[in-house]
This record gives sequence, C-alpha cells and structure tokens, in this order.
Amino acid sequence: MELTLPDEPVALAPGVPTRVPVQLRNPYAQPLDLRIFLARGRAAGWATVDPESVSLGPGETAEVAVVLQTPPEQPPSSSLVPFTVHAEEASTGEPAGFATALLKVALPTPVTGSLVARREKNTYDLWLANDTGTPAPLRVTAQLDPPSGSVQVDPDAVLLEPGMRVSVAVRAKPARPITGQPRSFALVVKVSDVYDAERAPYLTQVATGISKPLVRAFVLGTVAALLCVASAAAIALHGGGSSLFSGRLFKGRDKAAVATQQPVEQVTVNRPYALIEVFPHRGADGGKAAAQAEQAKLAGRGMQVRLVDSLASDALSDEDGGFWVLLQDGFNGLAQAEAYCAQWRTVAPKCQVTS
Repeated sequence: MELTLPDEPVALAPGVPTRVPVQLRNPYAQPLDLRIFLARGRAAGWATVDPESVSLGPGETAEVAVVLQTPPEQPPSSSLVPFTVHAEEASTGEPAGFATALLKVALPTPVTGSLVARREKNTYDLWLANDTGTPAPLRVTAQLDPPSGSVQVDPDAVLLEPGMRVSVAVRAKPARPITGQPRSFALVVKVSDVYDAERAPYLTQVATGISKPLVRAFVLGTVAALLCVASAAAIALHGGGSSLFSGRLFKGRDKAAVATQQPVEQVTVNRPYALIEVFPHRGADGGKAAAQAEQAKLAGRGMQVRLVDSLASDALSDEDGGFWVLLQDGFNGLAQAEAYCAQWRTVAPKCQVTS
C-alpha cells in the first residue's frame, strides 16, 4: 500500500483546524479494505482522520484527510514534530503501509489579500483583510523587477484590526526604453510584520506588464528611410537636377503620413482626475473624430473636459494600441473631484474619480 504526505512541514495555528491530504494508492492485483489512523505520539492527540475507512480496487487511488487541531492555548514553537499515518487491513489488522511528515505550531497568518488592477495603467488596489482575533501591524512594500523606475505605496503601513478590510493603492512607473522592443516587467508587492523584520512576508502578490519604448521602432525606420531619400534627392539636385525634385521633398499625403508617425509629445495628467469617456484607437483616424465630437457635445452642455491621447501620458492605460481619453483634472483633492462628477452626473453618467 502506498501512502503520500506533503513534503513541506505542516504549519498549525493554535486552535485552528488544518486539513492535511493523504494520498493512497493500491498497487496490488486484489482489492483492499483499509483503516487509516495516526501512530501514538504528540500529534495523535490533535488528529482525526476523515474518513477513517476506505476501499480501493486494484490500481485505484483515493485521498483522505488528517485534520489536525491543537488546543487554543498551545504555545507556538519553531521545533518540528513528526507524525506518522498508518494504513491497516480492516478485516485482519495487518499493516498495509505508512508515511511520515512533520508539523510545527506557529502563529496564524493575520492577513489575506489580493492585488486588483485598476483601469489606469500600472495602478492597483491591494485589498487586505484580517480574519483572526488579534490586531495585525503591517508594512506594505513594492518593487519593480528589473529595478528600473519607481513605485508608490499609499499607505505603506497599516494597523489591521480583527475583522477589518482595507485597500492600499500601489502605483508603478517603470522606466521606458528610448527605443527598441517593449520590455516586460514584474511588480512584486509584499505584506510583512512591522516589528519583526526577520519573519517571512505574510503575503506576496505579483503583477506583470509591458514597458513600451518612447520612440517606436517603425518611427525610427521611417525617419531613417526619409533621410536616405532626402540625401539622394540632394545629391541629384547638386549633380545637375532632376525632374523628380521640385523644391520640396514631401507633398500632400506623404507629408501627413510622416507627421502622424512622429513620437507623441508627452502631456501631464494630474491626480486625482475625473474620467469621463474612453475611445479606442481604431478606424482611419484612430478614433479621434468620435472623441472630439463627444467633447464638443459636452461643451455644448456647459461641461468643459480635456481630450488626451493615452500614448502621451504615463498616467493613462495604453493597452491594445491606446485610447483617446476625455477627462478633467486640476482638482484640489478627492472631494473636489467627486463633487465635479456629482455635478455633471446627468450629462456624463460614466464620470468616475481616479486617484
């Protein structure tokens, strides 16, 4: 009979039941009716087996659980305690197999959480909850991998009372390469004990993203090609002229195409801002006409908003090719921004504040 227990030591919190899976496999050609139990020892007094009996046909597998629960007053300890799970034939009591694992009694992890992406680029809400009966003083740290750029955590420390749930804002600003291919990065967020620097983090959350170059590769290629054309034209003119060169290099549609491929001039969007509407970069004009029409419509009803290309601002998401974004900023805090959305709710029902 084959029994398998977890390789890593099982951490028990005082008074909290913990289920330890036990994998069973019958490698024999005959069926087995088994009883599962723990060998005598310290852990046996904390354990129950669910279920205690199991039947396995030839080659079949099954899983039972050893439920370990220490007394609530059991003090934590870093020492490891072995425990052994036995299987015996139910009819005869003959040993069928056993497996041994380790456990330790440790303080419960006082926090659970998850990292949730916001709509704006590289910005997240870290939701934390304390489901234990004791307060948890926590420190939140974040870093970029590779470590190029900056990360802001607000707040970076919190006292999480029992039953409390809070949100921590995490904003990453990875460095963008000047040219070349987009680069992947990871944002690693850790939640630790404020006072015990030696203790492993309670929680680690990771988000990934792409950092786009400031100047796209096709723009560089286009500029290089145009320079070659200009040089060739200049040589032809200097060497006696050519009917192909008429005193200017680019005409009409060619000139407009070159203009649209230049690097986007960066603009500043100040937080908090009110997000009104978003138009994806699609269609012949990249969605700009639709965005301008909506801006004019709002202006006609007295609501003045900005039109910003997301490719021109690190504060806005530019996934899937980017967006034209209608927004308003320049507020003196969240309350003023929220009052703005409330004032114009009937005109712009999608208005929401982004901090």
